[in-house]
Amino acid sequence: MKKIRLAMIGLGDMGTGHAAGFDQIEDCEIVWIADPQESNRNRALRYIRRNQPRIASDYRELLQESDTFDAVVIAVPNYLHKEAAIPFLELNKHMLLEKPVAHNLQDCDAIRAKAEQSSAILQIGLVYRYSNVYRRMKQELSRGKLGQVSMMWCKEFRDPFPPVDWFYDQARSGGTLVEKDCHHFDIFNWMIGAKPLRVFASGGQHVLRQGEKNLITNSYTHYPAKYMENTSIVDHAWVTIDYENGAKANLGLCMYLQPKNLMDEGLEIGLIGSNGAQMIAKKDSTIDIAGGADSTKEHIDIDVESDTFSGGHTGSQRQRKEFLESIRTGKPPFASVDVGRDALLIALAAEKSVKEERYVYISELVSSGGEVEHEIKV
Repeated sequence: MKKIRLAMIGLGDMGTGHAAGFDQIEDCEIVWIADPQESNRNRALRYIRRNQPRIASDYRELLQESDTFDAVVIAVPNYLHKEAAIPFLELNKHMLLEKPVAHNLQDCDAIRAKAEQSSAILQIGLVYRYSNVYRRMKQELSRGKLGQVSMMWCKEFRDPFPPVDWFYDQARSGGTLVEKDCHHFDIFNWMIGAKPLRVFASGGQHVLRQGEKNLITNSYTHYPAKYMENTSIVDHAWVTIDYENGAKANLGLCMYLQPKNLMDEGLEIGLIGSNGAQMIAKKDSTIDIAGGADSTKEHIDIDVESDTFSGGHTGSQRQRKEFLESIRTGKPPFASVDVGRDALLIALAAEKSVKEERYVYISELVSSGGEVEHEIKV
């Protein structure tokens, strides 16, 4: 079987993780890596042990080498997604594009439109859709054990983003709720199985304040800690989402834990069904189900190794394998561009709600193009 030839574009934390993961898969070959920073390129090469890729400092060099690769993995900053993605879609190159689809709805829809014109597979990096934990959660729901999902919640209490400027600039990242929580909004959409109607959010800056000297440390990045004074994103928020079928979801976000979330539950995502039963996933590794008609309790320990690689994000390795499978079979990716757009709409509505202190209807964003300005709140 001929190997699928990959070009890796963007080699920060996520891009290097993808390079390390794809390097371990037998039916693909990493033939290019591209990143403007030499330190990022050199770091990624330390994790690429089975392949010998060519090296580029600018991904545009690859556009002149289109016969040398079959697919691209794009992990550049959010504001560069449209710029980087569209030329490769025009060349009909299959694409794994990191989440969010883009930092605003206009860029997202431009990418989506180009993908519809292309013969290429476009998969979005919503990695939870490939996780053993959340697939098992959906499987339990499909068995009817909880009836219809009526309420959901997520507690995302964690340390700050890596100390890289674009993360902290809403104009380039889209904001914290876009960059970080599109994952969790997608889980809400997936489990509830209905369209979001409106969003209300309250957020601001408690600790990582604009104009103050903030020492930014992060538990997982390779970038060194540094002081940052220019931060236009929220460091906390509460977000409530109303769905068309009457279900509601709530996300609590805190971005200033030190050194990281040390609580036993870690990331917690839970739901309540219409029969009164509860299901809660903790630390991307366990599920507990309680209540309902028979008042029983069940604890499920999930295999957290087969879907990942070397301690990476839950679902990360299955995400890569299913991307390659989609290329070979033509099967639409589970994390499609439409799935990514639905999650982005909630995130953009939440960012707008924080600014304007009101309910924001999803229909407003679709009709207006989803533009979100930023304003610092404390």
